[in-house]
Amino acid sequence: MSDRIAPVFKQRAVFLASFFSLVLLTAVSVSAQTLTWINPLPHGVTNNSIQRPQSNHIVIVGDQGRIIRSTDDGVTWKLTESNTTISFHDQSFIDAEYGWACGEDGIISHTKDGGKTWKRQNTRTSKRVYAVNFFSREEGWACGVGGLILHTTDGGQSWMDRSYNEPFFLRSIYFDDDKRGWAMGWNGLILETLDGGNSWIKKNFDLPGNPEYIYYVNNTTRLICGGNGLMLKTTDRGEKWRMIPTPTGVTLISMYFVGEKNGWCVGKGGVVIKTTDGGETWAKVNSGTDKDLMDVSFSEDGTGTGIVLGVEGTLLRSTDWGDSWYSVSKGSRASFYQVDFVDENNGIVLSNEAMTKATADGGATWTDAKVPGAIELSGLHMLDASNAWICGHMGYIAKTNDGGRSWTPARQEKGAHLYAIAFNKKGTGIAVGNEGVYLRSSNNGTTWEEATFPLKVKMLDIATLGDGCWVAVGDQTTMFRSCDDGASWKQVDFSNIEDFKSDFLSVHFHNMRTGWASGSRGAILYTEDGGQTWSKARTNLFLPVASIHFSSELNGMAVAPEGTVLVTNNGGRTWTNLPKVSDVGVMDVAAINSKLQWIVGHNGTILRCEW
Repeated sequence: MSDRIAPVFKQRAVFLASFFSLVLLTAVSVSAQTLTWINPLPHGVTNNSIQRPQSNHIVIVGDQGRIIRSTDDGVTWKLTESNTTISFHDQSFIDAEYGWACGEDGIISHTKDGGKTWKRQNTRTSKRVYAVNFFSREEGWACGVGGLILHTTDGGQSWMDRSYNEPFFLRSIYFDDDKRGWAMGWNGLILETLDGGNSWIKKNFDLPGNPEYIYYVNNTTRLICGGNGLMLKTTDRGEKWRMIPTPTGVTLISMYFVGEKNGWCVGKGGVVIKTTDGGETWAKVNSGTDKDLMDVSFSEDGTGTGIVLGVEGTLLRSTDWGDSWYSVSKGSRASFYQVDFVDENNGIVLSNEAMTKATADGGATWTDAKVPGAIELSGLHMLDASNAWICGHMGYIAKTNDGGRSWTPARQEKGAHLYAIAFNKKGTGIAVGNEGVYLRSSNNGTTWEEATFPLKVKMLDIATLGDGCWVAVGDQTTMFRSCDDGASWKQVDFSNIEDFKSDFLSVHFHNMRTGWASGSRGAILYTEDGGQTWSKARTNLFLPVASIHFSSELNGMAVAPEGTVLVTNNGGRTWTNLPKVSDVGVMDVAAINSKLQWIVGHNGTILRCEW
């Protein structure tokens, strides 16, 4: 369980993944489960839309039902309970109190207190609602996939279907008045209505990119941005449109103006462009990120303060009218490959930057430590609250006796890359790595002897069962078992499982008899005889299962790319997918007990999971 999964999958062309000073830790409920973002803060999932109910009061909605608020113009942020894990794509506030947010599964949620609390409305659709726009506390419009157009005249208590008769993906909707409106979507689609949305006319524009967003500068001037750097402008309420050149070819997603002259537009790849002449000319601004940016907003009070948001929790702030930007999100963005806890309080997280984070108070505070002489680290094993081992690049091994606050190299001889390390209670340690190489110590890590498994394949994880027994796993459905403390190994046979093939990535034993292994193609196996024979679990997953860990013989958790988390309460016979927890790959899990687990992954992801 380590960064073994990253370099290994890169070599196999399988792509896995496509601080603590902020106001407070933030959490969201998933049925009986609470996920608390420890790093980065305020969270690490995509922010999609920003609104300002008041000048210094900002509301941001995003994936997985995340809603965050700021009341000091974006300096500090607080999570709001949205009562859902469904992703939000857009929002609309009509004043300081009334707002609506829309998203996946037909969701439109409403707030009457400036975004502090939210209640879902009945849209009578399960289609994705991509955009919402209100023009009073009563009247609003929404649009989405399949030509979906919704209309309400009672603040969303009821929604009427005004959908277009072709299944287009509509991305934006706006009305000039109670009769004339516009909707835009993929493939250059622009729809116009002249009868209050009862019927829609397809406009014939030869556009070089998909329109994404329309912005109303004033009563007559509008701008449209979209794919391939598209920018259109009209000064006669849409009777005539003209192309405006932009200094980028990426998809432009959203824009914002302060007054009629100063505007900003954001898009993919961290692109921010700025205009000071009403959109006639645009200049590129350095945003400091290459992450896709989804929305932008500026204060109207003349302070020059702006917020840009985007994928993977990206949150940028400017205080000079968008000429420069800095990140408001706090915490490391390193990839965390390993996590291990010995109890509810004491744990260590291992990053790809040859450093660790350690906690002795259940994650309330953390201590960073640089590992001397290390280049790339892969394996982590905690023996108790004080003692732990790590391994990695070219046979490097280090130990700590202060709970990960500092590390001392134990082996620096050049050799094979080591992916995992484990110790038993007798002081025997084994580290496994490339080309079937393993290192063995029988004296608590004082000295190490190199040997090789019967097959020279990449070995990626190892687990101790107790009483001198071990199980090691690796590529090409390879598993070895030893009951003489690693002096000899016997290969495990999987011929009892029909057509079974997998690159094993993780193995875990709860006791001498009960264990689990996971790997590519969604594979999870379980054993009840100490690893001599194995049975296949049902996961309904084809992604590689990067890590598996159990707190008891019944309760376990497994993690996979794309923020995938699976849980079981029947010893791993069957598994249930949780709602996606992150935009990026999650790499490792530590199950402390049935009520507490820790999850780590790419882009600084550290999550505390409680039930």
